[in-house]
Amino acid sequence: MGTRKRISKKDLKHDALLESASKTTKFIEDHLNKVLIGVLVVVVAIVAWSFISKSKRATALQANAALTNATQALNSGLYAQAQEQLKQLTVQYPGTRSAGAAVCYLGTIHFQEGRFEEALASFNEYLDRYGRDGVLGITALEGKAAVLEQQREFVQAAATYEELAGLSSDNPPAYARYTLDAIRVYRSEADWQAVASAAERLLEEHPDARLAGQARMALAEARTRLQA
Repeated sequence: MGTRKRISKKDLKHDALLESASKTTKFIEDHLNKVLIGVLVVVVAIVAWSFISKSKRATALQANAALTNATQALNSGLYAQAQEQLKQLTVQYPGTRSAGAAVCYLGTIHFQEGRFEEALASFNEYLDRYGRDGVLGITALEGKAAVLEQQREFVQAAATYEELAGLSSDNPPAYARYTLDAIRVYRSEADWQAVASAAERLLEEHPDARLAGQARMALAEARTRLQA
């Protein structure tokens, strides 16, 4: 039998970076679609707001029209025009739900273009002004976690994924996905105690989740590392 090669922390970090790169690609593919879902929710809500005052309804509809135009420009590949329209929307219609969607949209575009500081600023702005509720709140938190991971701010990234898991406690697939995201980040830092704790929590809370098998593998690896 050949000698078993010990995996160094350097190799482990490289492996984690590959996982992170794959995660980034998936984020870019999925995230704009999530923002579009959030935009649709905003549109439907605005149409349903028949009880609000006429002036507020008019402002909301104008903001929604601006958001729709920016979305159409983005879908047409006019990225610079779309970003300018989104920025103007946040200035002209502050506090509207469409402005909130625009802030989240800008964060996603910044991330896609590799401007991580600007992306983080946009996601934090959304969270500070509009909170964590709804599709866009979750989208902003996901964006924040992804940016922090790209910036190798692993402690903050893991904490954000853990927060997402906590907000998804009644949704086993989402809870499992976010917990495994946190585990991936803990693993990149070789924090095996944190890996074990997160995996044990997932298996205790949702043992039948579709991704529970990955948690069992992570837990077994963590226990082996802790005993070494």
